[in-house]
Amino acid sequence: MVIPETVSEARRLAEESWRRRRNLWLLLLIVLLALSGWAAWWFLLGRWWVNVDDAYVEGNIYPVNARVSGTVGSVAGYNTLVVRQGDPLVALRGRRAELALRQAQAQLAQSRQDARALVEEMAASRAHSAALAAALATAQQKAWRYGAAAESGAAQTLEAITSKDDVARLRAEIAAESAHGRALQARLGAHDPDNAPSVKAALERVELARLALHRQIIRAPVSGILAQQAVQRGQWVTPGQRLFTIVPLHQIWVDANVKETDLAGVRVGARVTLHADVYGSRVTYHGWVAGIGGASGAVFAVLPPENASGNWIKFTQRVPVRIAVDPQGLVAYPLRPGLTMSMAIRVGGKAHQGPVPAWMETARPRAASAATDLAAGGQRGVR
Repeated sequence: MVIPETVSEARRLAEESWRRRRNLWLLLLIVLLALSGWAAWWFLLGRWWVNVDDAYVEGNIYPVNARVSGTVGSVAGYNTLVVRQGDPLVALRGRRAELALRQAQAQLAQSRQDARALVEEMAASRAHSAALAAALATAQQKAWRYGAAAESGAAQTLEAITSKDDVARLRAEIAAESAHGRALQARLGAHDPDNAPSVKAALERVELARLALHRQIIRAPVSGILAQQAVQRGQWVTPGQRLFTIVPLHQIWVDANVKETDLAGVRVGARVTLHADVYGSRVTYHGWVAGIGGASGAVFAVLPPENASGNWIKFTQRVPVRIAVDPQGLVAYPLRPGLTMSMAIRVGGKAHQGPVPAWMETARPRAASAATDLAAGGQRGVR
């Protein structure tokens, strides 16, 4: 009876040993298959992509400021309101601006009247000068006759002297009238009264008053969504005071903080696949690398690290990389600044060729001009 039980126990132990070896080989096979699959994925796909989770949506934010001082009469906007460029947002009470414009227009009319009066006075001066010139010619002839008669004894010497004094007096009056005419011309400043400096200055004052009246209506500088309302009806505002903030959803990009260990393969123009946490993996955005930051984020931090003092611990640094998003994808699924993103940057391959966002189109001429100036400065430095 003991022998069968011993055989059965040995058989059970052998089977358990075989199952353990089998399970171990299966586990080893699964690990090998997983490693082989990961290696194949890395060799075929993984090594050509840089995955980044530290990415956030950014965009231009436009402040709406008051240009003139005044009391708010009405507020037509509020937070979350979608506005278009040129829509009125705040209206100031414009009584003072209207009075200032009328005063400037009255000063302009007075300046034109004064300029025309100067023109007429100059004409009178020229006429007086002509009359004095005619009188001088007559006096000169009379002085010549009296002088000849006095030499021959036909007239008294006193009359000859008096006639000469009349000639001198007329010449002095002509010189004075000529100086008066030049002074009038200097006061006018131009041959045309409409081009007189005083008239032009009055015109500028009228334009400034009209501009101040126009700025009583504060309009949206760009299309977008209103945020950060800081104005109410009856409030006194001053020039430069922020009233609203506008966030245009068509001027959106993504700033990704790429690890320095992954930055070597990132190039400008590289294709990027993006996913927003707000939509999940069901929405895929396409973009490209628009630029790479000039320094790591630690350099521009409020408290940059001081590795030369105290104990030193090495941390992997991150460099900001700007990603331009395809505008077509933003139309169907708009993004807002501050949202988190995850992305994969293509290493190698062809650079992006296609439509570019509006904010890049407006920035390209300035960037090209800056690059030209930098190159010219470098050439001057080499010389």
